[in-house]
Amino acid sequence: MTASHAVPDSVLAYDHQATASTGTDDVSVALVGCGPRGLNVLERLVHRARTHGLRGTVHVIEPGPLGVGVHHRGQPDYLRLHTPADRLTAFTDPHMVDGGGVAGPSLYAWARGRGLTVREPTGDETPVRPDHHLPRAMLGEYLAWAAQTIVAAAPAGLRVLHHRATAVDVVPAVHRGGERVVLNNGGVLGVAHVVLAVGHTGAVPMPAPGGADTTTGHWIADPYPLPGSLDGIPPGATVGLLGAGLTCADVVAAVTVGRGGRYVRDGVGCLRYLPSGREPALVLLSRSGLPARARPKPSARPPTDAAHLTFCAVQRLRSLCTGRALDFRRDVLPLVEREMRHRYAARAIALGKDPGGLGDGFLGELVRGTIPRHRLASYHHYRTWYAHYLGDDLREAELGLDGSPLKYSLEALGDLREELRRTVDEPGLTAESTRYFFGSFAAAVSRTVIGPQPERNAELLALLAAGVARPGPGPAARVGWHAGARSWEITSTELAVPAVVHADHLVAARTAAPAVLSSLNPVIRSLRDKGRLRCRLAGDLVLGADVTRVGRPVGGDGRVQHRLFVLGPLAEGSSYYNHYVAAPGAPSRAVADAQRAVECATRP
Repeated sequence: MTASHAVPDSVLAYDHQATASTGTDDVSVALVGCGPRGLNVLERLVHRARTHGLRGTVHVIEPGPLGVGVHHRGQPDYLRLHTPADRLTAFTDPHMVDGGGVAGPSLYAWARGRGLTVREPTGDETPVRPDHHLPRAMLGEYLAWAAQTIVAAAPAGLRVLHHRATAVDVVPAVHRGGERVVLNNGGVLGVAHVVLAVGHTGAVPMPAPGGADTTTGHWIADPYPLPGSLDGIPPGATVGLLGAGLTCADVVAAVTVGRGGRYVRDGVGCLRYLPSGREPALVLLSRSGLPARARPKPSARPPTDAAHLTFCAVQRLRSLCTGRALDFRRDVLPLVEREMRHRYAARAIALGKDPGGLGDGFLGELVRGTIPRHRLASYHHYRTWYAHYLGDDLREAELGLDGSPLKYSLEALGDLREELRRTVDEPGLTAESTRYFFGSFAAAVSRTVIGPQPERNAELLALLAAGVARPGPGPAARVGWHAGARSWEITSTELAVPAVVHADHLVAARTAAPAVLSSLNPVIRSLRDKGRLRCRLAGDLVLGADVTRVGRPVGGDGRVQHRLFVLGPLAEGSSYYNHYVAAPGAPSRAVADAQRAVECATRP
């Protein structure tokens, strides 16, 4: 599977001299960063230029190929996407936003059209299916091709200039107006507006628990890029993984299949793991003590409209609050729980099952991550329960949304994402509610419906059975560095019979949310230090950039920066769930956000 990354003729070479808006252009925009979210912005700019006859220049500042972001070609194929192939697109259809945009195939249609295949966990090669979770490198190939297609669709009056450089500063152009974007190669670009789509910006490394020495390789604060970050972990070492979500699944794959291990089917079809002998022993740790639930097989039926948490219901709540912030637990959470109960009962009745399967307080228990107390009687009890929980959930996932009332009910937390976003949008939630929403509630949603594909959890079960992996000593285990033993000491806090596990290495197997305060991106740091960009706070919880509904950042003095826009993961906290590639055939917040910014940054 290969694709050319040659720059097409419509992306012009640039001589790095300072340039400024002519004052007559309709479009004078610098796009800082062009991964998937930046590509949404570029597509909207091209479409708007085509439909409104706009002229001007778009400066795209991206050191790598356009569109690719973190999905680079050099990644091993065992690093998979967490979204099915038919739910990913770089193009825009009329269902995503009114009027559509530059048309093109989804990732699935593109891969099928090229006859690409995917390797199953057992090593078999099969043609790409709509529900396949493809290698990230394949998405990178698709995004690079899509970027070329989108740029080629630009009208003659729109110049798209790709600067293979990194932006290091953005400063107001005092005398000319607009902004000056400073590049790391000495170039300076004068533009009217700047759109920051910097993705996962990189952050100051997470400190080791207990203030341990971080220079010895015993603490790995960031597992990416994989597998290189883990090269210092020798075979047979014990490794604690902090986190039970998608990053953890990547790390597990890197030190098992990535080191020569194989999965096979036994005589009854169960997945078994055959170690290579180069694996470490894995200890899985998380605050909740729960594994992430597997994603279910998709439904063959059309999506169901919401019955309780509807757009009208959110508008009603807003009107009752007369412009004030909502209390999420009081105003919204009851509607979420009613929606889940309604879904469970409807699917159970259709399947001839008991419609009352969700007990009172189910959602509260889900958010709290409750584990039955008798399952915490000892480490043995907990480990047994952990494996059974994984297996039971995997069977529900195999039944899919059409066959499992439980999975159909839980999926409401994902299907109602846009309704939930509207509760977060200005005037938003109270400070306490914002802290709860982006803390406990968002974590529960991630654990419940944004988990790994079923194959990953089947592999984890096989690793547990093979003795390669085990859960840590219960929820909220305490981690400390034992200087004398040169190892990590992991102590239970909720098991009735205390237990201690030791590990040679500890990996932060979770991805920190992009943040203004800890960002390593030079532009973000500069804008922050100059008071043009601030983070959003909810009590002691620090969120992403404080931006308006159209994406304009708010400075430290409370003033809106009208020539700047911030889109994507860095805006998490001002809006909800910003770190994804758009899906075809359904309304897309990512594309709509890009369109709002583009409309503000251009004049017809």
